[in-house]
Amino acid sequence: MIAKNEKYVNRLESRVISIPDLSICIVNWNTRDLTDQCLHSIYATKQHVSFEVVVVDNGSEDGSPEWIAGHYPQVGLIRNLENRGFGRANNQAIHISKGRYCLLLNSDTMVFDSTLDVLVEFMDGHPDAGVITGKVYATSEADEILISYAPTLPSPRILLFNDLISITGLRSLFPDSKWIKKLIWSGWHPEDEQEVALVTGACMCVRREAFEEVGLFDEAIFMYMEETDWCHRFLLADWKIYYTPQAAIVHLCQGSSRLRNDRDRLYYESLCYYFKKHYGYSGMIKYQLQELLLLRWLRYLHRFWQRYRT
Repeated sequence: MIAKNEKYVNRLESRVISIPDLSICIVNWNTRDLTDQCLHSIYATKQHVSFEVVVVDNGSEDGSPEWIAGHYPQVGLIRNLENRGFGRANNQAIHISKGRYCLLLNSDTMVFDSTLDVLVEFMDGHPDAGVITGKVYATSEADEILISYAPTLPSPRILLFNDLISITGLRSLFPDSKWIKKLIWSGWHPEDEQEVALVTGACMCVRREAFEEVGLFDEAIFMYMEETDWCHRFLLADWKIYYTPQAAIVHLCQGSSRLRNDRDRLYYESLCYYFKKHYGYSGMIKYQLQELLLLRWLRYLHRFWQRYRT
C-alpha cells in the first residue's frame, strides 16, 4: 500500500512534469499561409525543450482558424470574433499558457534548429533576465540580419535625431560613424551577446515571474510600441533585457500589419500614448510638434525627391 505522502509526491511530480519549459504565443490575422509556415517550422525543427503553442486568431476571414484546427490539433486555439490588436491578443494567449517562459512569435516568422533550446537555456542561466531575444534574419538563407533590439528606450529627442539622420541619408553615407551610432534608435554588433533596452515583439521570450510582477501588455495600445512599453516597465522593475546571437529566427516582415492602410496613423497614435505615459504631457507635445511641424514634411519632400529621381 502506498503511503499518503508518497501519493502526494507522485501527484506533485506529475504536475511539475506537465508544466512545459516554453509557451509559444502567436497572433494571427488573415495570414493563414504564413502561420502555417511558422507552425511547421516549430514542429519540424529539432528542439529538446518541452513546449506548447497557443494561437490567437483575431477574427480572420481567410479560413485561418479552421485550417489551424484541422492541421495542428495539438495547438491551443483562441478564436476572436474581431481584431483585438497585437497586445490584447497576446495577453489572451499568455493568460492560458502554462510554460515557465513565454515566447512571443510573429505569424511571419520561422525558427531554426535549437532556437527554443537556446532561449530556455539562456533564461535558466540568467535569473536576472526578464526578456531575451535572438538574431533575426530577413530570409531563410540567413544572409541578411535585421536588428531586433535597441540599446536605449525611445525619447522625443532620440526619435528626432534618428529620423533626421535616416531622412537625410547620413546613416547610409556614414555607416561606421560613432557619432551617428549614438544618435539613432537602433542596435549594433549583432554578433555580440549584449544587454539591451528593448527588443522586437516578433521574437520576445519573457520570464513568467517578470510579467507576473509588471503585468501584461498595455491593452490601450492597439498596435506598435506595445513591446517597447513592456520593456520600459521591465527595466523600471529592475529586470534585465538581453540579446543573444546564438538563437535565431527568420522574420519575413510580411505579416498582418502590411494588410492595413492605417499603419502610419496607428504608429503616430501609439507613440503619442507611449510618450504621454512615460514622459508626461510635455514629452507627448514635444513629439507631436517635431513630427507635425518638421519630420512629416521632410518625409514628404524625401519621397517626392525619390520619385523625381526615378
